Amino acid sequence: MPEQRKPTSTAAPKPASAKPVAAASTPASPAEPAGRLSWILGWIVAPASVVAAIYGGGVVLGAHNPDGWFARSVMWVTGLF
Repeated sequence: MPEQRKPTSTAAPKPASAKPVAAASTPASPAEPAGRLSWILGWIVAPASVVAAIYGGGVVLGAHNPDGWFARSVMWVTGLF
């Protein structure tokens, strides 16, 4: 009966780690609840700032260049309704 060969590996064995492995069952720390101020800033102030910047930019551009492409396109779009 032929002898079976043992598999040979060229990789060196890994040394034991000095740090203990954390258990997977440890609960994660609960996240802090978001404050009212952060909710107001995120859902009211930030979107209002974006809308105000777009509207204000259109007002400034229309006031300084009423015959420009932007003012004409806005008047064309509003004329559709």
